[in-house]
Amino acid sequence: MAPGAPAPAAAIAAAHRRLSSTVRGRLEALLAAFVFATSVPVTKVLLGDIPPLALSAVIYLAAGAFSLLLVLASRGGHASADSRRDLVPGDWPWLAGGVAAGSVLAPLALLGGMQRTSGHAAGLLLNFEVVFTVGLGIVFAGERLGRRGGLGGAAIWLGALLVSWPGAEPATTSGAHWTGALLILGACALWGLDNNLTLRISGKDATQIVAVKGLVGGAVSLVLALALGQTGGWTPARLAAAAAVGALTYGLTIVLFVRCMRTLGVVQTGLFFAMAPGMAAILAWVFLREPAGLAGLTALGVMTAGALLLATDPHVHPPSAAPSCQPPPPGA
Repeated sequence: MAPGAPAPAAAIAAAHRRLSSTVRGRLEALLAAFVFATSVPVTKVLLGDIPPLALSAVIYLAAGAFSLLLVLASRGGHASADSRRDLVPGDWPWLAGGVAAGSVLAPLALLGGMQRTSGHAAGLLLNFEVVFTVGLGIVFAGERLGRRGGLGGAAIWLGALLVSWPGAEPATTSGAHWTGALLILGACALWGLDNNLTLRISGKDATQIVAVKGLVGGAVSLVLALALGQTGGWTPARLAAAAAVGALTYGLTIVLFVRCMRTLGVVQTGLFFAMAPGMAAILAWVFLREPAGLAGLTALGVMTAGALLLATDPHVHPPSAAPSCQPPPPGA
C-alpha cells in the first residue's frame, strides 16, 4: 500500500457513505416532485368552493410561515452562521419585483386558469415555467440554449397544443378551455420573470427568500380578498388542506430542492423535478376521475420528454437557490 493511501476499510466506508447520500438525495428529489404534483388535484378541488384570491392568500401565508419557522430553527435564536447569505437592503428591489410577479399575480393567474380547465391540463402546462425562465434568461441575461434545450422547448409547445386543442377535453367548452390555458401560460411567464429577478440574489438564503415572498404575497392577496368580499366557502377541512398545500408543496419542496442540489447537483435534481408536471397530470386523471384521452396521453409523453431535454441542456446555467414560491422548475 502506498504511503498516505487510505486503508481499504476506510475507502469502502467512504464509498458507502457517498452511495447512501446519493440514494437519499434521489429519494428526496422524487418525494419533492410527488409532493408538488399533489398540489394540482387538491387545489383543483378547493377551487370548487373557495375564491382564487382567498385560496392564494392562505396557501402563500402557510408557505411563508413554514419557511420562517425554518429560518428561526436554523438559527436557534442566534445570528446566522453565514451572514453573507442574509438579505440586505440592496436585495429588496429584486425581491419586490419577484413578489409582485411570482407571489401575487402568478398564483391568481394560475388559480383562475385552473377554474377554467382540467387538472391534468393545468399540470402539464406548468412545464412552461422552465420554458419562460430560460427564454427570459436568454433575452435579459445573455443565457444560451443548445440544440437539446431547443428541442425540449419545441416539444413542450407541441404538447401544449395537443392538450389545449378544442375538443381535446369534451367536458369543457373550447372558449373556457383556451382562456384557462392562456391564464396558466401567463402564470408561468410571470414565474419565469420572478425566477430571473430572483437570480440576482440567488446566493442568499433560499428559506429567507421564500419566507418573504410567501408572507408578503399572501398578505397582499388576503387584503384584496377582504376588500372584494371574496372570502367565503371556508370550512376547517378546507382551511387545513389549503395550509397543507402551502406548507408542504410550496415550503417543503424548497427545502428538499436545496438539499438535493447539494447532494446530486443541478442536472440530476432538475431531471427529477422535470417529472413533477407529468405526475400532476396522472394524479388528476386518477383522483379527479378526468378522462385520459389520446391527446392528453400524447401530451404527457411529449411534454415530459421536452422537460427532461431542457433540464439536461448543458448550455442552461440556472440559479443555485430555489427562486420562486412556486416549486422549482426543472432548471431552477
